[in-house]
Amino acid sequence: MSSNTLSLFRHDNRRRDARITPPDRLKSAGTGHGKPFIAKHVDLENFPLRDVVNDTKSRAYCGPTAVASIVGEPIWWVRNAFRDVRLRAGRIDYTRAPAIMGTDDSEVQQVLARFGFTGQWHTIPGSPTLAAFLDAREGRMRTHPCVIGVTHHWVAVSGWQFCDTFSKGLVVEADEAPGRRKRVREVFLITAWKDPAAVSRYYYLPARVKSAYASKVARTA
Repeated sequence: MSSNTLSLFRHDNRRRDARITPPDRLKSAGTGHGKPFIAKHVDLENFPLRDVVNDTKSRAYCGPTAVASIVGEPIWWVRNAFRDVRLRAGRIDYTRAPAIMGTDDSEVQQVLARFGFTGQWHTIPGSPTLAAFLDAREGRMRTHPCVIGVTHHWVAVSGWQFCDTFSKGLVVEADEAPGRRKRVREVFLITAWKDPAAVSRYYYLPARVKSAYASKVARTA
């Protein structure tokens, strides 16, 4: 069995070493609140998830939702980080900011790294149900934040806190989490945090700005 493969066995007293008090509900959207929040938890043990703030007019899909719950930033900012990774940054010549859906494991890992979170992927043998996996965790899997890949879906877990799109971006007890019968395929275990990288602020130009820019280019050509 490789070092990135988790052996599963059932624990008694499964909650004793992995209980985290639910966080206060986040009241309003905003940016810049993630770094001071994270700085208090740099060791990441017993790291609390946060309720997700969707400050956009569209649905937040599972990848951005899981990441946002861990990094403590609103959906628009997390989506821009995904755009940086997916589109290789610097592209602002879109009439609309490209939607972020169907995210893969490489994108999830790279976006977390942009917010300073690093770790390792672990393949879970036998594809246990989410409920069985949560019971069987050991070591840092029980106390550190993770992004868990179930079939065509991402969820965030830390200790016995859970957050995903089916919980509507709210942090809930893992025992009450929706989709506990889904099969776990892989887990990204977050083990360290460092200063985050820059994230592009905008990914499209309003039509009037784009038109003015095009006119300026035409005049100087």
